[in-house]
Amino acid sequence: MASRSYTEQTIKQLFGSAAGRCAFPSCRRKLIHPATEQSTTTIIGDIAHILAFSDEGPRADSTVSDKDRNSFENLLLLCAACHRLVDGQPDDYPDDTLRAMKNDHLDWVDRNLENEMSDIRFPELEVVCKRIISSELADSTAFNSLPPRDKIDLNDLGPSSSKKITMGLMQAPLVASYLQSMVTHVDPDFPPRLIAGFRQEYDKHRSTGVKGDGLFVLLEHFAAGGSTDFERHAAGLAVLAHLFQVCDIFETTP
Repeated sequence: MASRSYTEQTIKQLFGSAAGRCAFPSCRRKLIHPATEQSTTTIIGDIAHILAFSDEGPRADSTVSDKDRNSFENLLLLCAACHRLVDGQPDDYPDDTLRAMKNDHLDWVDRNLENEMSDIRFPELEVVCKRIISSELADSTAFNSLPPRDKIDLNDLGPSSSKKITMGLMQAPLVASYLQSMVTHVDPDFPPRLIAGFRQEYDKHRSTGVKGDGLFVLLEHFAAGGSTDFERHAAGLAVLAHLFQVCDIFETTP
């Protein structure tokens, strides 16, 4: 019998791609409540299975391996109420309906990010960068060794990641201006320390075999600080896309 066992990367990918919100279209409530002065961060979301995690569960398929049952592709982020509904009425919510629901939710997240992208300003970038920045310096800063399209292909990034990069690059001039402002007025080592923070997160996941779109989503989640706020998410994506374009985050040589 399968067991509910998910890797750290799978959980981050699931929450990051869904923007920490319930995927049920009439719900979409925030499932992560940030820490307060009195309490720690609270997660109220459920990890739901599209095909059941057990042979007796809703939408069960005994031919699916334990690994595939607990993979990102077979998981859906829901609130407890919506999870109970789709599992309690599996004939009304078959696997193809849930997969369509997941894809529709990802499209909804993208639309919200695109809407927020044009409103990013220095304060949003500051919040994102201060969380990412490392005390160490990156060995190198800018290479410009590959055009974004070639780098996307080299790193096996699919249409979803390519779309996010294009979206984030809408604010590349703003990110570059912010980084130059930090260099001029605050910290001349700010860009290499920012790159080092990203690279540490990249190396951590890449060393476990994660790559492609899954790796991009993990870095996107990292840049957003796991926030359900689209403004924060958009700012993080803008920084990630800018660094993807100008430095050696992600692979640059075959």
